Amino acid sequence: MFASHKSLMSSFGIGLIAWGLGCTPSSAPPPAPPPAAPAEVVAQQAVAGVGKQGQSLRNDTGVAKMISGPASVLFNTKQKAVLEIQIPQALKLFEASEGRMPKSHDEFMQRIVQANNLALPQLPEGAVYQFNTEKGELWVYPANEVPEQ
Repeated sequence: MFASHKSLMSSFGIGLIAWGLGCTPSSAPPPAPPPAAPAEVVAQQAVAGVGKQGQSLRNDTGVAKMISGPASVLFNTKQKAVLEIQIPQALKLFEASEGRMPKSHDEFMQRIVQANNLALPQLPEGAVYQFNTEKGELWVYPANEVPEQ
């Protein structure tokens, strides 16, 4: 009888702890969080952070932020390497050898991106890259608002 009393108290204690932690016996999985709304695309210079990878991690808080923070830094660092270091360097070399900047987006893609084997970060849905010939910079635009050049 003592063993069954001890077992009953142990089960009661475990149940009380589970209840206190918010655990309830249920076979149904918790509801899935609603899908994140797509980020609004704004015309801007292509810099670290414009790429799709890592955008869903920006609004994390608490424990999730401790986990997603390093991943977000990694994604931004990869984007920065291409968009803020490699492309400007390739543009300087192009300008030094040609005496001018690329005259069109197509020339930029061929002579800067493809010639240097650069991988532009994937953009969120509805965004496109466009080389701004007036400024000599790569920009991101909403797909339906790309300026004619």
